[in-house]
Amino acid sequence: MKAYAVILAGGSGRRMGYSENKIFLTLNGIPAIIRAIAPFTGFCAGAVVVSREEDMDEMQSLVSQYHLTRFVKAVVPGGATRQGSVKNGLDALPEDTEIVLIHDGARALVTEDVIRRALESAEKKGCGIAAIKVTDTIKKADESGIVTETLNRDELYAMQTPQAFQVELIRKAHLLAAEKGVDATDDAALLELAGLPVYLSPGDKENLKLTTPEDLAFGEAILRMRREREALE
Repeated sequence: MKAYAVILAGGSGRRMGYSENKIFLTLNGIPAIIRAIAPFTGFCAGAVVVSREEDMDEMQSLVSQYHLTRFVKAVVPGGATRQGSVKNGLDALPEDTEIVLIHDGARALVTEDVIRRALESAEKKGCGIAAIKVTDTIKKADESGIVTETLNRDELYAMQTPQAFQVELIRKAHLLAAEKGVDATDDAALLELAGLPVYLSPGDKENLKLTTPEDLAFGEAILRMRREREALE
């Protein structure tokens, strides 16, 4: 089945303490957004990058600089919300798209294994959501900070991206969400809203999302560990 990626690059650097978009920050000298796009080239026929309007020129320049012009079919402006940005990306996909992998540009350390597992799940089951099991004890609390419940962590997963879907399923789910006035923080939730099954695929603890300055340091450390592992193989 022919797959394309939608890469969401509409974040900011506010929580990072930077004025520029965090996806332009570098890890070992390479911009995070380029690290996020590159692993998809082995699995997808192309990608659509969803950018803030003020970043589109710089995004196009980076795509060209890193020789991704043929792979990145379009750079389109984002919407007012994440869901709106995904919708803009879906609307820009080529007509021959059968599967779409939606990925956060801030997850710059995604591996080919994580992508492959999500894609294979979507091909077989309709969707594949990269996720990892929660290892901490999770408690619910009320507004005053009093614990109301201890959740069973054996049943809890942290969602990552990519989230892969047979494209018609996710398009229908987005349409239903718009009709119901629902705005979700991830696309899998829209399938739940539509009453469709959501299948998880194994993510990776190293597939972190760049959110705080500490995450940059963690990302650099992960890249060093990967180089050391490769040297030993």
